[in-house]
Amino acid sequence: MSGLIYLDNAATTFPKPRSVTEAVRECMINKGGNPGRGSHTLSRSAAELVYDTREAAAELFDASAENVVFTLNATNALNLAIKGLARAGCHILIDNYSHNAVYRPVVALAKAGVCTFDIYDASGRVDDILSDISKKLRNNTTIIVATHQSNICSRVLPISEIGRYAKKRGIHFIVDGSQSAGHIKISVKDMHITSLCLPGHKGLFGPMGVGLLVSGEGVKYRTVIEGGAGVSSLDAHMPDDLPERLEAGTLPLPAIAGLRAGIRYIREIGEDNIHAYEKMLTSIVEREVASLERVKTYGSCGGSVVSFNVDGYTPSQVGEYFSSMGICVRTGYHCAPIAHKTVGSFDYGSVRAGVSYLNRPSDMYALLYALRQLNSQIVK
Repeated sequence: MSGLIYLDNAATTFPKPRSVTEAVRECMINKGGNPGRGSHTLSRSAAELVYDTREAAAELFDASAENVVFTLNATNALNLAIKGLARAGCHILIDNYSHNAVYRPVVALAKAGVCTFDIYDASGRVDDILSDISKKLRNNTTIIVATHQSNICSRVLPISEIGRYAKKRGIHFIVDGSQSAGHIKISVKDMHITSLCLPGHKGLFGPMGVGLLVSGEGVKYRTVIEGGAGVSSLDAHMPDDLPERLEAGTLPLPAIAGLRAGIRYIREIGEDNIHAYEKMLTSIVEREVASLERVKTYGSCGGSVVSFNVDGYTPSQVGEYFSSMGICVRTGYHCAPIAHKTVGSFDYGSVRAGVSYLNRPSDMYALLYALRQLNSQIVK
């Protein structure tokens, strides 16, 4: 990565902490067994690694280890949760910052005649959000989905309040924590979360190929994928209990090893410290960009993401210019057209800079320098 400034951490964190890459390597060399599929030493060692990672995730998100399910990614986890909790004739509410990982599964269920859905406005204050949810609530509403933090503008939804509202009404509460996990403290118990859906490769610093579905107590899911679970092999059906009910097939052990190392890294630093540091980084851009002509930012920059456009250029043109200067950003719609409609960037999408704890202030000043250079070309 020599010479590159990586600001696409909202897509996946890079580089990873050294402890993560070392954990993956060590697993590939010394832990070749299939967890839960044998009684030999390597299989038992793999099973211990898997359970230790469940416990680490459970501790981080205030849940029980048996309710931690390993998935491919957050999209996989969201599909398992939404489709696993939806019932024929139900109504689902999603927020107006939703990623396609939420929107498309719900649309698919609606097209199949399983459910109807509405989009609630999560742009205002807590009372305004709960009021809009109340207006759109129906007698058959069984699921409320919330984007904890937007991948467009760092908007953070009041998860505790929405969770409390859902619990009082006996409604399942699914949280997309793709942009918040590792950045902001999350408690499945205290926030009354039914299903917390997470990627391993973003704020948790793990490798690609593993995600998490962390459930509250007593949650019953329909299965979306069936297969071997390492237990009850003579039964034609998936086990009733988590985590085996939702873990069909072989788990990605090296990625899980890396995820465990990533979680340990976060615990050493602390989510509050990570969030404060990232907020400091993005505030550098927010403070300075106001003086630049024809540069427009979207929503709040009070988190790990800054989203903007430059008049006279499409987002892809800006991205190409940044790339020529060795700066990696994301451009386009970021798989979240609903969110772009919400913040006012639907015509072209936006340029997105996403930071991590491994970025430095100098990275932000390099981004600002590139913006000033581009802005001066337009003004002239």
